[in-house]
Amino acid sequence: MDLLLKLRGASAEEKKRGVDAAKAVLERAGLTAEQAAGAAFELEGWDIDGFPEDHTPSDAVFEANSVWGDAHQAALEACCADWPADKKPVAVELELLIDPEAQLADRDTALAKLRAIVEAKDGHSDASNKLLILAYRVADELENARDLVGDVTVAYTRLAHSCFYPDEPIEPKRKAVLDAIDALEKATEKPTSH
Repeated sequence: MDLLLKLRGASAEEKKRGVDAAKAVLERAGLTAEQAAGAAFELEGWDIDGFPEDHTPSDAVFEANSVWGDAHQAALEACCADWPADKKPVAVELELLIDPEAQLADRDTALAKLRAIVEAKDGHSDASNKLLILAYRVADELENARDLVGDVTVAYTRLAHSCFYPDEPIEPKRKAVLDAIDALEKATEKPTSH
């Protein structure tokens, strides 16, 4: 499975260098990206549960998590090798490339797909994971996008749960999601020069 490196301001070439460095770390350790990311996920769950002693992860999980951290560090160093010291970030985000159609969509495609999901929504199916990924793709270069993305997902959740409230009209809920997408689109518009 491929990896996706997310870092605002990094070029496609820099991101590729970072991904290649991360993959090299994983390969040297004899792990797949899924195994290393899975270990990190398992440890995060253990942490959230309050570190119960009767569910302590194995040494292999701790080791794989360490490799995942090393892969992140290698990705950061390779991606930002040419950056001035005062511009280098302290971390990059690596994620598994599970849904390339959504995770790699450009802004306009992501907006179109978001609207298509909302228009197709009848209150009986759910595409909330894809919607979240697409909303973050639209907001890719926007700082502090969490609130705008949150507005889209909260409004969509109301639409998605409309099947539980058949006496309530669905269209105002659909409009609320589309309005939130419009706000996200407006916030991410590139200024045009005159």
